[in-house]
Amino acid sequence: MKNRLANCIDWLRHEIRSLEEIEHGGEIWKYLGRSQKILDFSSNANPLGPSQKVLKVLRESLGLIGFLPDNDSSSVREAIAEYLGRPIKPSNIIVGNGSTELIHLFALTFVNKSEECLIPVPTFGEYEVAVRKAGGRPHFLKLKSSDNFTLEIDEILGNIKPRKTKIIFICNPNNPTGQAVSKPDLIRLLNETLNSNMLVFLDESYIEFSSKDSLASLVEKYPNLFVLRSLTKIFGLMGLRIGYGVASEEIVRFLSKAKISWNVNVLAQVAAVTALRDRDYLEKTKRTVEKERRFLFERLQKINGFHVLPTEANFFLINVEKSGFDAPSLKEQLLRYGLLIRDCSSIRGLDSHYIRVSIRLRSENRKLLEALALVVGSRGTN
Repeated sequence: MKNRLANCIDWLRHEIRSLEEIEHGGEIWKYLGRSQKILDFSSNANPLGPSQKVLKVLRESLGLIGFLPDNDSSSVREAIAEYLGRPIKPSNIIVGNGSTELIHLFALTFVNKSEECLIPVPTFGEYEVAVRKAGGRPHFLKLKSSDNFTLEIDEILGNIKPRKTKIIFICNPNNPTGQAVSKPDLIRLLNETLNSNMLVFLDESYIEFSSKDSLASLVEKYPNLFVLRSLTKIFGLMGLRIGYGVASEEIVRFLSKAKISWNVNVLAQVAAVTALRDRDYLEKTKRTVEKERRFLFERLQKINGFHVLPTEANFFLINVEKSGFDAPSLKEQLLRYGLLIRDCSSIRGLDSHYIRVSIRLRSENRKLLEALALVVGSRGTN
């Protein structure tokens, strides 16, 4: 048996052999068999879920399951171009099976063996995985907890290695910290890297929840810029898996050559087109999240020993070190109340004292606050 196992390991590419599994939120499937209903605060989804228009078009489109999907996601790209407005054209857009597929596609397309990619941490773990799978080397810039993990562009510039750094990954707003970089600072970074061999990968999966401006309209001006966007977060399509990237026409052509055929299923495509055109629902979502963000931030700060980071996204990162709990034990305690939070122990740049909670509806947020008051204690949550 040991010899057989050794042979199996020898078959693996070196990059895959050394990969470590990445943990994510949204592990609700582990707990569905429990007697009580589980409220999922671990996954950063739209608290309203998909719109009624999306659910209606999905029911009407079930007959399409018998057909191969449009390989180019043409109708989705047209709807995205309409959603983003000029100067974005469908030829500036590539659609993926969730934004995560596009992270891996980007690394596969542009990262050569041993090239370095700069990744400020803590951040989304899939950047590291994608770089390692492609044979590249992640270079981590550790952000300071004392500054609420704020990313300064001068730190990025100071960590760039000429002729070595290939891609700079920036999540804006950042997952899991909720911090965001201003548009002028990002433009300064783009100007500094424009005439180099460096690419800037800007993940804007949570931009619609924030007050920050997107840089998607600048992709032709800055051909080294790739902007990643998600359709699953803001539009509540988590289970359908669909996201997109915006870039120069040249970059989109390169990515399209490397893309898996028929990568986005037919139901995800029809749902995305409908969601993108449902502007009323988009505005309702933004209003709901903004209102609940203020409510939850004010009251989470009253939980004993909690340090709650301000956020530009639809979730909060919380340091619970002074509460008497660590993240794993607090997660277990809250599961007894039917509440699932994100234990951030596995995120590079954090430790076992950090949790992340998403923003849900008022009645659900109150349940979280009440359970935390019972488990940890508070200075008042009314």
